[in-house]
Amino acid sequence: MDTVLVTGGTGHLGRDLIGLLKPDYRVRVLARSRGTDPDVEWVRGDLAAGAGIREAVSGVRTVVHAATWSPAARRGYLLPTDFWRSPADVDVDGTRRLLDEAARSGVGHFAYVSIVGVDRPRLPYLRLKHAAEELVRVGKVPWSVLRATQFHWLADRMLGKAARMPVLPLPTDIETQPVDSGDFAAYVAQRVADGPGGQCEDFGGPELLTFGDLVSQWQQIRGRHRSVVRVPVPDRLGQAARDLTCPTGRRGTLTWSAWLLSHPPE
Repeated sequence: MDTVLVTGGTGHLGRDLIGLLKPDYRVRVLARSRGTDPDVEWVRGDLAAGAGIREAVSGVRTVVHAATWSPAARRGYLLPTDFWRSPADVDVDGTRRLLDEAARSGVGHFAYVSIVGVDRPRLPYLRLKHAAEELVRVGKVPWSVLRATQFHWLADRMLGKAARMPVLPLPTDIETQPVDSGDFAAYVAQRVADGPGGQCEDFGGPELLTFGDLVSQWQQIRGRHRSVVRVPVPDRLGQAARDLTCPTGRRGTLTWSAWLLSHPPE
């Protein structure tokens, strides 16, 4: 069996993807600490520091680069600094290191996991993801770029943090298209099987929702009711939100409400 290296293998998408790959591939994961899955080859390393990368790509046929570093996603809410800067050590510097080693080792396919709308970025983090895409496109390894809309788990985390406040001032009219990471993992796994595909079709959730509908369904299912105050949406913000959706792209099947019902809060 061919060996597939997965970065970001301990995250939500990575875990879903590994489960799909294991029956057909030897799966190797580059991570800062060893995981518990005995069917995975764990390589200790750090993309930001450049540690372990050469060992991780040695003998690999395909690299799925799903590792990323968004402080806002990790904490579950935005701070003013997130509108000005985001760390580049994993998403840009780490991608460059990984690409260099992949080319040196003769990797046949570099699949990069990205975000819908990064070519129209409004936040520093999205600009970094777009910069990483450009590195992949001009690199020496045959490539695929696979973009997804916002994952269900991230929307759930951010709403859980926001619900600590008694009143939620929210732009309820903006559009959103959350997607299940498991649905997207199946799309990525199929691309691993098919080989390099260049710029692949964007992948989003099965439904377009207003943010107000998203919050309403979350409150009903999670049982955490808060007063919502509608914040008017400037045209620029509305367009920025639409840029993060893909109504004409590929779609998953698990709806937001179905995901909430099948996943307990973090």
